Amino acid sequence: MAPAMAKATQAKATTWRALNVEVEQEVEDEVDDTQEIQIEEALKLYQTALKYHSEGPESYEKTAAAYRELFASDIFKYNESLSEFQRHEVFGESLVFDSILEDDFEVGPAQVAGAAESAPNTLPQILHLSYKNHGQFLLESMQYWVSQHGPLPQLEGWNNIRGALNYFAEALDKEDTDLDLWLRAASVSAMLGSKRLTRYCLEAVLDGNDETWENLLRLPGLEEGFAGQQLRELVGNLEDNVSLMQAPLSSMKRKKLSEIVKKRLNPYPFAPLPAEVANADVRPMLTRPPERIPLTPAKWDWAGVGEIILQQHMAESRGLADSMAPGSSITFNIPPDGVTPERGEPEPMLEIAPAPTTDQAPAQPDEPSAGVNNNGALADKTAEDAVTESPETTTGLNNEAPHTAGADESTPAQSRKRSTDSAGLPETADGARSRSKRIRARDTITEPSAGGDRVAQEATKQLEEQLEPYTHADQCLYEIVKDIYSRLGINEVQEPHVLRELLTASPTATTTTSNAYDKAACDLFSALQSGEGKAAQVLLSSESFDLVGVTRDAGLNAFLGYAKSGSGQACNKPALVSQRLGTFARSINEGWLSTKEVAFDWMEALLGCNHFSMPEKGDPACASSSYMQFRWGDDLKRNLVQIIVNIDDYIHERMLERILDLNARILSARTQGCAYTFSDSDASQVEIVETLFELHLDIYSLIKHPHSQVDTSTQVLQSDRLERWSALARDVIQLRSDCGPDACIDTLALRHIWATVFQMSVSDDVSPDHVLSAIGELKNILQTQGDCVIQVQNNAIMPELCTSAVERELVRISMKDFFLKVFDHDEKDPVTVIESLEPILEDSIETSSSPELPIVRNKAETQAEGFVDRPSPIVEMRKFLDAANVNVRVSLWHRLREAYEAIEYPPKVLSCYLRIIETFVTDLKSVNFQELSPLERQIKLLTRFRVVDDLVTKTLLLIRDEKSAYDCLSYDHVQSSMSAIAQLLHILSAADMFRDLIRIGKVAMPRIEALPPQAFLNMSTKLDEMHMRLWMVQYHLLREGLSQDAENFPTPSEDLFEFLRHVHHATGVRHYCHSSNRQFLRLEKDELLRLDNIIDANSRDTEFCQVLHDLYGLKLFIEPLDCQDFLSASDILDKKTAFSILPFTMAQAGKVDLKDLPKTELRATIDKVHAALGRPKQHKDLSFNHKLITAWFKSPINPVSLFNCLKGIGSLSTKSVPAEDAVAASMGWYYLMGNISLSKFRSQKRMTQGPTEDLSYAQAFFLQDLEYSVDRWETWYRLAQVNDLQLEEAVSWNADKLNSNSVELINYQRGAINCYTMAVACAVRNSDAQDVAKVAQMYMEFGNRMYASSREPFSMEAFHFRDNEKKFYNSPNQPGVQPRELFTPLYLYTAWKLSSTLFRRAIQCNMDKWWNFYMLGKCRWKMWAANDNELRYSASIGAPLPPSYRGVPAWEDVTGAIITAIDTLPGKKGRSGEPVLEPHYKLVAITHKLFQRGAIDRAKGVELLKHTPFSHNVNEPENTDDWERYVLAVLKALRSADKSSWHHRIIARAAHIIYDGGKDTMMAHGAKHELTQQMFTKTMAVQVWKPENERPGRHFVYTTRYTKFFVELLDLTGDKTNFEALAKRVRRKAPDFFEHSKLWQELCLRYLKMLRKLGRVPDGQEDSAFKSVNHDEFNALALRMEAWCQNPLTQHPVLDVLRDAIELKRLNNGLMKPLLIDDLIGDAYAVLYTTVGPSLPPLPSEQQQPVPAPPPAFPFAPQQTPSALPISSLMQVQVDGVGEAPNTLPFAVYHPGQLVPPMHQPPQPEMPAKPRPKAVGRREISRRAEACVQKPVVATTPQATAMPIRSPPVLNATIPSFFTRTTSPEKTAQPPQAANTNDQLQPSFDKSGTATAAASVSNDSHDPEPDAEPEPSAPASVHDDADDESELSELDEEEVQEIEQEIRAPSRSMSIAAAKPLFPNLASRKSMDKQIAESSKADIVEDTIHVRTPGADGIKRMSVAAGEQKMDVDK
Repeated sequence: MAPAMAKATQAKATTWRALNVEVEQEVEDEVDDTQEIQIEEALKLYQTALKYHSEGPESYEKTAAAYRELFASDIFKYNESLSEFQRHEVFGESLVFDSILEDDFEVGPAQVAGAAESAPNTLPQILHLSYKNHGQFLLESMQYWVSQHGPLPQLEGWNNIRGALNYFAEALDKEDTDLDLWLRAASVSAMLGSKRLTRYCLEAVLDGNDETWENLLRLPGLEEGFAGQQLRELVGNLEDNVSLMQAPLSSMKRKKLSEIVKKRLNPYPFAPLPAEVANADVRPMLTRPPERIPLTPAKWDWAGVGEIILQQHMAESRGLADSMAPGSSITFNIPPDGVTPERGEPEPMLEIAPAPTTDQAPAQPDEPSAGVNNNGALADKTAEDAVTESPETTTGLNNEAPHTAGADESTPAQSRKRSTDSAGLPETADGARSRSKRIRARDTITEPSAGGDRVAQEATKQLEEQLEPYTHADQCLYEIVKDIYSRLGINEVQEPHVLRELLTASPTATTTTSNAYDKAACDLFSALQSGEGKAAQVLLSSESFDLVGVTRDAGLNAFLGYAKSGSGQACNKPALVSQRLGTFARSINEGWLSTKEVAFDWMEALLGCNHFSMPEKGDPACASSSYMQFRWGDDLKRNLVQIIVNIDDYIHERMLERILDLNARILSARTQGCAYTFSDSDASQVEIVETLFELHLDIYSLIKHPHSQVDTSTQVLQSDRLERWSALARDVIQLRSDCGPDACIDTLALRHIWATVFQMSVSDDVSPDHVLSAIGELKNILQTQGDCVIQVQNNAIMPELCTSAVERELVRISMKDFFLKVFDHDEKDPVTVIESLEPILEDSIETSSSPELPIVRNKAETQAEGFVDRPSPIVEMRKFLDAANVNVRVSLWHRLREAYEAIEYPPKVLSCYLRIIETFVTDLKSVNFQELSPLERQIKLLTRFRVVDDLVTKTLLLIRDEKSAYDCLSYDHVQSSMSAIAQLLHILSAADMFRDLIRIGKVAMPRIEALPPQAFLNMSTKLDEMHMRLWMVQYHLLREGLSQDAENFPTPSEDLFEFLRHVHHATGVRHYCHSSNRQFLRLEKDELLRLDNIIDANSRDTEFCQVLHDLYGLKLFIEPLDCQDFLSASDILDKKTAFSILPFTMAQAGKVDLKDLPKTELRATIDKVHAALGRPKQHKDLSFNHKLITAWFKSPINPVSLFNCLKGIGSLSTKSVPAEDAVAASMGWYYLMGNISLSKFRSQKRMTQGPTEDLSYAQAFFLQDLEYSVDRWETWYRLAQVNDLQLEEAVSWNADKLNSNSVELINYQRGAINCYTMAVACAVRNSDAQDVAKVAQMYMEFGNRMYASSREPFSMEAFHFRDNEKKFYNSPNQPGVQPRELFTPLYLYTAWKLSSTLFRRAIQCNMDKWWNFYMLGKCRWKMWAANDNELRYSASIGAPLPPSYRGVPAWEDVTGAIITAIDTLPGKKGRSGEPVLEPHYKLVAITHKLFQRGAIDRAKGVELLKHTPFSHNVNEPENTDDWERYVLAVLKALRSADKSSWHHRIIARAAHIIYDGGKDTMMAHGAKHELTQQMFTKTMAVQVWKPENERPGRHFVYTTRYTKFFVELLDLTGDKTNFEALAKRVRRKAPDFFEHSKLWQELCLRYLKMLRKLGRVPDGQEDSAFKSVNHDEFNALALRMEAWCQNPLTQHPVLDVLRDAIELKRLNNGLMKPLLIDDLIGDAYAVLYTTVGPSLPPLPSEQQQPVPAPPPAFPFAPQQTPSALPISSLMQVQVDGVGEAPNTLPFAVYHPGQLVPPMHQPPQPEMPAKPRPKAVGRREISRRAEACVQKPVVATTPQATAMPIRSPPVLNATIPSFFTRTTSPEKTAQPPQAANTNDQLQPSFDKSGTATAAASVSNDSHDPEPDAEPEPSAPASVHDDADDESELSELDEEEVQEIEQEIRAPSRSMSIAAAKPLFPNLASRKSMDKQIAESSKADIVEDTIHVRTPGADGIKRMSVAAGEQKMDVDK
């Protein structure tokens, strides 16, 4: 009511306007906009319907729905949307037609939108196309249905065709120029057989002016031409010659269209042509002989026969029975089992009368009925349908449930048998009616056999075991509920096992129970068991049952007499099904009767006394009528009413003839002086007339009430019928009384008097006073007759004739004004209704439970009233309510509820709802309900449940929305309501028990008649939803009752929890606790969150987990076995619920170890909850805190903060955030999520580098937690662990980030250390509530981080400032601003000291952790060693010793910590049982170093080593020299214990001890042997594995140290082969070494040194050898050198060095500056050039090549010879080339200004200056050297191709293009002259293809991308291993040859003009070559030598650094 009033208020607000504001135009615009929007929406709906229509038959259902939605739109409700005929009917005289002709109203003809045209955009167009297309759709769908299922029934097909024609008519009304539609309408009219409509539509196609006919008919279109031809044929067939002589038909030429064209032009191929409608000749029908028309009823009973008769009559009346010849007779097809004996038939029916068969179910209507006596609404509907139904729809009323006659017609014995079978009882073999075997055995056998008992007991035991889960749940629930109910004063709770036994007993036991609620439970059980379709329809109906007999209209009808009054006793007469139907059918078949005659005989058989002749005592005439003897079904009465209404004229005429004949016979007898005695036939006629009078009265009374939907004309017609039959009945009764004047008033006379009186009450012409007088007289008559009771069960207006009924009628009439006021719809004063009804209803509730008190009046009241015995209106109302049926009382409660809703008072609305439920439950015990037949009782019970369910739904909504809903519920009210709901729950438990039998397979699932297979499941779902809603209401009432009775419920939370828990379990085991949209589960979830003081917390948690599992699919169980699968459909977890269950989820997660959490289902649940939370809302304070914390992570580490945190000092200045703005963070949810992600990452076994998403998630979660509060130390601690793990992941798998000096590693270290700092500070401040073990772990990890960051590979970089972190400030002593550090970074010694402090604190908290002692010993050793180094350094330089007050640990403290670590070690570790060796090795290493430093002597060292068990079996050293042997033996014992060889440091320590003893070659061989046993393989692969306790990143430090050490050993031992193999490994495995570039540089330097030593190549040989060598001479000798070097027989040590050096350069590939490698290459080549070159003979090509003639321009040019260079040539000045023609193309191109053309030269020759010879460049030397080591390549091209290349003419033309592609950049940058000259002097080089290789090598040092892959090069040295050669050289010999061929092939085919350099830009680099060469020498020094100067800490840091310079594997 509140929303309605709000809407009304809003409507008033929107319509109010100020007086001074003009709003007319605004309103007009608003209306126009609304209409446009509605047209737009309708257009969309039209397009949707058209789309579905075009998809064909598969979308016909969607098309029908779319058209329904379209026609329901608002545009079809406009006045302009009505047709002209409808507008005339609606508006009548007020309709003005002149407006159509106004000038401003001009609407052109709408264009018909085709498939390709635009959509309609105006209202007429949409209306026209909608009607047209829908009519077309109706015809198409009908055609498709006929093609799939066969011909339609004639009536149904006629209705469909007529419906399509109606839509066409509506479309033509909107647009009458659519010729296609007119033609279609003509075809449809022809289908209907209407000649007039067909001709009209055809003429409309040709409609027009006469003068245009000539033009129109000359060139007609297809439509016009076809219509014209069809019209002419039709008119000709009709023999309308006059029309044929007039235009336009007279002017048409008689052209005959072909049949093919006609079929193509026919709009509907399945329809006849329009002209063929005239061919239907009726004359053959006249000459056709009559025949018998067989009729087959859908069901063989009286209702089915009446229905088929009615259908036949309606078909004939509409002209649809064309195949029926005139004078034909009607016969019935009698089924084989429908022929019954003539006698003895009624007796079996009387026997089974109390229990109707299931065969009656299909005869019941769809609307649920409570029987003839008590359901006025249904009788009302029946009467209205009978009177108002049009002839088109009457005959198809009962076609929804077709049945075969053979299956439905059943004898009484078969009916009894079916009922027995449906009840689950055994039956006899012959199908006869008999009792079950169990009952017969109980009557005949007194002592059952032992075997039978045993079998029965076993079956019973097995059944009990199968039902045990359900019975146990029911029993537990009963015990809890019974205890609570008993304390509330509710004692009517039955035990479940009693009901279960009752339900499984025989039907006799179930029907004889005295408890009405048990009987109702049995009825529900039987309704489900029998599979009754009627009951299923009640449950499955989608209609709201709030209006079924419980509305104010029903109450008003009951009061006013328009509905049936409640009867004093229920009707127990048998139902009329098919008794004596066979006799009637045979009589019809034997005669020759028309349809009306058959209908009359059928009516006469039902209403007459002769057909059912079973006279009762004292009244033989009336007792035998089926109207009085049997109870009619609703279908039978409806068919009878329709027949007597439709053929009323014929029936009245026939009966009038009979009465006139009777009157004539009476007059004849009197004239003869004889008394006329009524015969049985005469009595039957009187009975028929009186019954028809009563039936017409019943019809008129039900359609006469004010709210009837029957139109006035129909009411008038029925009134005329009633008057006619009333007069006829009065006459026949008068005749009857005249024949027996002395006879007393019998039943028939009383019925007539009663009907006459009630006719007065419904007549408007009779005054109320006269009616009251007549009713009073009727009362007196009844009292004189002895207060008899006459049941007229088949009449709704007068079901019972007795004195009490008369009194009720008197009260009704006397209180009519009061009732009208109460039930008036126009009543605007709800207060008046409340004041009138509430005293009556509330007092009736009180008096119903207590004896009625006498009415006491005072004297004044008595005198005022005038008489004493007249009761007050309230008393009369109470009496009326006591006698009225339940619908009346419910109507009053509803009216009171509406009044309270009007005043918006929810508490009383809730009270009314509960009172209505109580009324329904109380009525279950009434006599009216109990005396109903079982079927009616079942249907009424289910109907009541539907109504109650609707009330319960509204009650729950009211309770949910209104907090004050319980304000008007007294304790007594709560008790009564809970008692009523408890009874409803008890009844519904019968349904659970029946389905339990189905679940265990004891009973098969019933099949519902005429419904789909899943109908029973749908029924079960409905019942489950009712059940759950009732439990919810009961819980709300229980909570209210507990709040009002605190004395009996001291712990209400416990009681409520147990109630919810057991209800959940009892419904969950049956798998429907989630019904009713999971409302009960949500209720329980909210209540469990509210009930926080439950004693049994474990039970509460388990139940809450189960609720969340059923509701959202969440599994929060700690024990998986606690989870029960109730098969609930999970709902989506919403955000609000997720926040509400966060504390519980966190509590459950806290009960599981984090490392085990990912293995449980709780992990997935937590993710689901987190996903439901969504993104946290943005908050400015949270954003500020986030930025502050993230900046803190990366900030430099302040040493002051590190030491302050140990005191609990340190925090961040964040902003406080309210808890409501960060709910999840305030609860610690993000800490939990981060901890889970962190634990998940740590629990993974990582074998290779993988993703770190979990760490990123963990960090994000921890940050969100810190954004809310920075005082949570555990969050800081976990965040530090995240940074530690990220750092570990970054440095554990390779050294790339370590070698690249990644800032990321520094940020990780800083983040971890800063977080540890905050964690320690917060933990120290809040030390009272901390976990000691967790704090100890934090101290240990913090110490590990500090120590690891101080050592390699991190080397204190995290504590230093980066350049961009320094701040600029103004120095007073220096101008400008200078960068300066904010604070002094942490010293190395201080870091060790802080680490030792942290480990000491960890030891204080956890004394059993060996790691803490071990790391403490390492820190102390570093501190002691640093102090000792400083002392030694100070002593060496003569400086004073530093002070001793710094707290430096003594060596005893160092060894003591290590010894304690050994003592606290576990016995074994891991699955393999290997011992922990780190403390043992550290003790050996430290003891050995102490001995070497002289801190301890031999005896003390042995004493220290005795603490390790690995020294026990080693002989002690005899002297100092034997110490090394002793230590090596102890290390050997340690190696033996290291079975998996993970501890590489033991091997390295042994090697160092061996080598450090003398550092000579022998010692080097020993150390090398020690390392090659395990660490270095034969192929020089470094096998160093990471032990378990090694710090991340430290592994690569060790690999680098071991490699440097091994390089030193190889250099010392001269093992060149292994040196080369190791170099290959190191170069290729860069990610495996820390500081790889430095390692490679050191290795290269040692290797180059070794090569010089092996080849005896002095340094600087290149400069001395080639400083003054002429270029041409060099080229000539270089060719000889190349040929000599490439000779396979050549052996020379320097040549091997040259090859190794070039191979090293290729291997280097730019990693190191190649200057030193180039020096060795040049020096080695120079040695070969100076020592071997001069002795080489000239090449054959030099000897055969002729000396070219000098050019004419320079006849005096010096000649060059290929002989050895003279000594004098070394002293000449070098020039830039040789003399050549000055006009050559390349020089002219590059130096155009320096050349003089030949035409301008002086004629006389001059002596030019002597040219300076060109010097040999370093690159040329390098290229020649590399060409020497190339292996000779066999030429793959023919010799003829190679020879022209070496000839000078061809070389000048073609060679430049080839060598510009293949020569080195240095050569390309030279002038072309020099290039050409060089090319002429090296034919063998060109042939071998070394130019490509030379370019590859020479480009290495200038490659702009040093990381790029090396160019293809020659094979490696012969000393390389076979398995490593390909890895080093990248390309083998075959690949080089292939590349050479690819380069040579295109060069041979290129022309001279196409020759272009491959790298044209390299010429610009010529000027840079010299600078690069000069700077390379200086760069190599910087790249090779790295010296770190002492820091600002003076002598201490210098001494520490000096101590670190020595390579120590222990660091």
